[in-house]
Amino acid sequence: MSEDTKLLRSCCEDESYLEEIQNSLPKEEELPSITCVFKALSDPIRVKILYALLNYEICVGEMVRVLDLPQSHVSHQLKILREKNIVTFRKHKKMSFYRICNKDIKSLLETVLKSSADKGQK
Repeated sequence: MSEDTKLLRSCCEDESYLEEIQNSLPKEEELPSITCVFKALSDPIRVKILYALLNYEICVGEMVRVLDLPQSHVSHQLKILREKNIVTFRKHKKMSFYRICNKDIKSLLETVLKSSADKGQK
């Protein structure tokens, strides 16, 4: 959010926007899927995997080389990302090629990367 964005100030002793705020919150049934995404993105290795997959479809063996980690560890992290419907894979011969299947997550990662780069230049 930019610094010049005007926020509404809500206060129990002055002007309150309680009902609007409550209506803007995610529904209870939506929270588990939302928090699952944040849990998946909370691990540095999984985030690295996702950034590697931003513009590439990568087989597990190549991902092992990119991350310099044991294959079992990489496979475990990919499994978690699959379970959260963030990545998918397709088989080609004996290889499994992974890619990001959730366009919103891809967009989020690109935005965060750009934001980090912008902050680094200031």
